[in-house]
Amino acid sequence: MFKTFLKRMSRAAEFIAAMILAAIFIVFLLQIFARYAPKIAWLVPIPQLADWMMTLEPIGWTINLISLLWVWLIFFGCSFFVKDKDHVAFDILYQAVSPQTQKIMAVVGACLIIGAMVTAFLPTWEAIFNNRLMALKKIQTLRMPITGEKIAIKWLFAPYVILMAAVVVQYAWRIIVVLHRNDPDRSYDVHRRGDKQ
Repeated sequence: MFKTFLKRMSRAAEFIAAMILAAIFIVFLLQIFARYAPKIAWLVPIPQLADWMMTLEPIGWTINLISLLWVWLIFFGCSFFVKDKDHVAFDILYQAVSPQTQKIMAVVGACLIIGAMVTAFLPTWEAIFNNRLMALKKIQTLRMPITGEKIAIKWLFAPYVILMAAVVVQYAWRIIVVLHRNDPDRSYDVHRRGDKQ
């Protein structure tokens, strides 16, 4: 049952990341079209469409929206897709010791990372969500679709909080799995792949 839940969560995360990437691509194409449409309008055989293309001007908000979505995609992707083995690691000492010592080192390392993230979580939350400057400073060219208000700069930094929470959950899971298995290297990415136990 837990395995099925992890698979569904993984699929949902993949879907969200794919939608963010699709939105970046569509906004990018919109930006290119708006910039070059007046220059190529003479090629369009339909007069009404050509006239409309001639009136288009470059769209300023697309660059900021792409930047915002890109930051979200990077932190969201790092939260849910980047495996521990994908990171650069200096593991000469780790590889030289026995599996039992590796297990201890894996648990201690995971505890240190969890400790660092938990210690930094509240100050990070305060700096992003309870800071008056972050609430007052706005992304000038982006507005909320429903209200029309400018988007606060804090939403550019918000995905880092998601990353911190995801790292705590991932390394807590690593501790649980490492303690129940003999091979700490094989155990960690089980929850990521879902189909291996």
